[in-house]
Amino acid sequence: MDYFDLLEDLSGESYEAFIEFLCEHSDKFYFITRKELDFPKEALQKFKPYIIKQYKTKEWESTITAGPPATLYEIDINHQTIDLLKSSANKLYDWVQPELPEDLSFLKNGFPWFYTCTHEEFAQFQIRSDFYRNLLFANEHIKVQQIKE
Repeated sequence: MDYFDLLEDLSGESYEAFIEFLCEHSDKFYFITRKELDFPKEALQKFKPYIIKQYKTKEWESTITAGPPATLYEIDINHQTIDLLKSSANKLYDWVQPELPEDLSFLKNGFPWFYTCTHEEFAQFQIRSDFYRNLLFANEHIKVQQIKE
């Protein structure tokens, strides 16, 4: 497994292209809401028809919380959700409560290959195949640095 930190936030057209890239190579995404922060009800309502499942958890890919559990929403990727992801934010790290849910992350076959901790402005790829490694380096919008263990 190789890990790559995203070096800079993406905004505007680069953000939209990045969302399309992530969605094209994923089958679902998730984000979380925390009850101790103001809740982004309008933003969440837009995604409601596409929620595959939701559950309470104290642990997700970028976080283990000592506080109250968060609600994690797994959402189907389709044309409508891609448009919602692109229109809801102007940049990746806009995904922060109270305006939007947090920690936008993408999965393929149940594997979280891209995940964020948006309130800390942290995003990382975990790559386990040459196919995804080649995709990552072929994308002109993405600047990453490999994490050496």
